[in-house]
Amino acid sequence: MRRFAVLILGLIGLLNLVRGSIHAFAPDGGAHSIAGLDLATDKQTVLSLFATIGFEQITLGLFELFVLIRRRDLLTIALAVQTGETILGMVNLWFYRTLPIHVPGQYFNLGTLALLLVALIISLSTPREAAK
Repeated sequence: MRRFAVLILGLIGLLNLVRGSIHAFAPDGGAHSIAGLDLATDKQTVLSLFATIGFEQITLGLFELFVLIRRRDLLTIALAVQTGETILGMVNLWFYRTLPIHVPGQYFNLGTLALLLVALIISLSTPREAAK
């Protein structure tokens, strides 16, 4: 069961590296080409914010991969941080500061959250001795 939690953290870590790289390094940060946002006004502001999000995702992804490679004892903490980040991101996209359109991440993160919650519950329920 714990292998599932490890697998989910690995996949999420890779996902963070990929989407973070798109947000940070793609010419439009994925704002228009993926999300369909109109960049006609305040393009530089949107691109700067997307790059900031992207660099945060890259950092989180690198931490998650570090946990998998060197510090599996931090698995539960890494899953909890990612789950919290995903929940808050969804609250923002769906209820707080919504975008004028639905972006792909809104629906994708519903499935991601379900997997993260299962992995977190598995990680929390694994006895400490078995986790070593």
